[in-house]
Amino acid sequence: MSLQATVRRLVDELNPQQRAAVLHEGGPVLVLAGAGTGKTRVITVRIAHLVAGGIAPDNVLALTFTNKAAGEMAERVGHFVGVEAARAMTIGTFHSLGLRMLEHDAKKLGYRRGISLLDAADQAGAVRQCLKRLRIDPRRHDPQLFLMAISNARNAGVTPEQMAASPSRRLTAKVYQAYLDWLAAYHAMDFDDLILQAIRLLEEHPEVRDRWRARFRTILVDEYQDTNGAQLKLVSLLAQEHRQLCVVGDDDQSIYGWRGADFRNILHFEEHFPDATAIALTQNYRSTGHILDAANAIIHHNVERREKSLWTDVGDGERVRIVTCKDPQGEASFVAAEIRRRREVEHRPFHDFGVLFRTSAQTRAIEEAFRLASIPYRLVGAYEFFERKEVKDVLSYLRLLVNPHDEVSLLRIINFPQRGVGPKTLAALHDHAQQIRGSLWNAVERADDVPGMNEKQLAGLADLVRVLREARQRYAEHQNLGDLADWLCEVTGAREAWIRDPTEGPGGERRWKNVEQLIRSMRGWQDRTPGGELRDYLRLVALDAKATAEEEARDEVALMTLHAAKGLEWPVCFVIGCQEGLIPHQRTLEDSRGDVSEERRLFYVGLTRARRTAFLTLAKVRLRFHGAEPTRPSRFLREIPVIHREDIDRVKTAGELDKSETIRRFEELKARLAAKRK
Repeated sequence: MSLQATVRRLVDELNPQQRAAVLHEGGPVLVLAGAGTGKTRVITVRIAHLVAGGIAPDNVLALTFTNKAAGEMAERVGHFVGVEAARAMTIGTFHSLGLRMLEHDAKKLGYRRGISLLDAADQAGAVRQCLKRLRIDPRRHDPQLFLMAISNARNAGVTPEQMAASPSRRLTAKVYQAYLDWLAAYHAMDFDDLILQAIRLLEEHPEVRDRWRARFRTILVDEYQDTNGAQLKLVSLLAQEHRQLCVVGDDDQSIYGWRGADFRNILHFEEHFPDATAIALTQNYRSTGHILDAANAIIHHNVERREKSLWTDVGDGERVRIVTCKDPQGEASFVAAEIRRRREVEHRPFHDFGVLFRTSAQTRAIEEAFRLASIPYRLVGAYEFFERKEVKDVLSYLRLLVNPHDEVSLLRIINFPQRGVGPKTLAALHDHAQQIRGSLWNAVERADDVPGMNEKQLAGLADLVRVLREARQRYAEHQNLGDLADWLCEVTGAREAWIRDPTEGPGGERRWKNVEQLIRSMRGWQDRTPGGELRDYLRLVALDAKATAEEEARDEVALMTLHAAKGLEWPVCFVIGCQEGLIPHQRTLEDSRGDVSEERRLFYVGLTRARRTAFLTLAKVRLRFHGAEPTRPSRFLREIPVIHREDIDRVKTAGELDKSETIRRFEELKARLAAKRK
């Protein structure tokens, strides 16, 4: 079947609003896509329609917010237009686009060849160093709070000087300036720089701007409600001439204001692009009628929004169940018992269930109940795999193969395993680098010329130079990432250091198993990405290091925050802790503005994750250090009409599992004891 025939078939399968969004021509278009209304299908079919209409694949730019979402989009587009055409397109995140631009032209902004990109942990470490230099105690001032304030200010275009004009923010302004100075000193960039410096590149260098505009003749942006001011500016700079821009999003699902997202970008789209057309998608293909009507009733209490109501033709389904329990333990026991009951009665796998919460402190009771009930679960975002020390060590070695001038990576491994390179030696190397007007790596290569170096240090640094050169040669010959990483771990002595070196602390075997998992992920990625190079893998990890596909494939109940659940769905979904102080959160309630609209949007997102059954649970009391404290139901529960809800009181039986569940657990315990005796 030809591409044109395929696109005609795809367009015919769409509903009228989706079809209008796909076929729109002649200027910017805003697609208001409510939860579960098929926005991914619209954006992918629109890309196929554009290519079928004559747009060259390499002129297509599609932006979203995670590499996972970008990968899924590219895969779906590939099914429509062919794998080769999809590969020619630029489908990725804002940050990956910025990185691509800067890899070409960062030298125009004064950066050395190659980019030292800080991850979240590196950024926190940099802020700690700044705090120490400013003689600010990092134990009393959380570096993460400074980082969030600095990031929000940078993306809003606020300078340290402007921030310092506010007396209450002068301390943050001092840290802000010190952090910028640190980035400049190390020729490093953080994630914000990938967009901010790309904007600077386009604004200051017209020839670069013209080149990228000529490259991207049509632009599509997914999850537009999550963009900040800098991302809006980047898109505007690229689309200013041709104005072939399609943005897809939902202001009712804007839940990242705390990290700089500005939902007004979507509300005021027609002001930014006066020739724009707006199309609303309201037919929901995910949830049943009672769930949607309850969600509509809740979100309609927000004033600053685009008016729309989701509907479905799949029927009313089950009413939303609001379950009141005695305390968090009783709430957790109810969730565990209900999952067990539905698994047995409805024959559902564990991955059909999602449990969502507002804060990570809520997971303790749920995890205990799940362990008692032998329910496998996956806690998403508790401790990201790529944040582990040993994983970052391996990746730092690999980054130096691509860019030996990456000072952040070099500083991480220059003394791991130990080579006798302490703070004084590092200071001497830095001084020598400045004298020769080179990088820290240049100084390491010429360590013989650095005053005060002893034989052990010289031998260790010479060995490091030799190993990295040999590693580059091995990779050039064999192009096998997994074998390369395995060889590096062995030849550098890193494997031995993780397992046996007492200075590395306990758990060395576990650390090595994590490295083995990393190596497996490299091999799997290379199998799935023919022609993929080391640079591509490192870019993927740097920009979106989330849970591995291996973890996501397991049959487990998903436990995650409401924020992390956006874009996901489950047949049966629990939102726990539906009480004042949790949702809406206490920080919001204490805010002088008293605006709970984003918290309401977050609650709306949680409820619309459910496909068939939604449980909203709360505890009548919570346990504090001074004893039990009564709670109040979330105000959002009162906004659900009686016709769409079923109230269940579990207070009298809180803490107790169903009789059948108690018997099952007792029999299971007996079986375990019998097995141990054998």
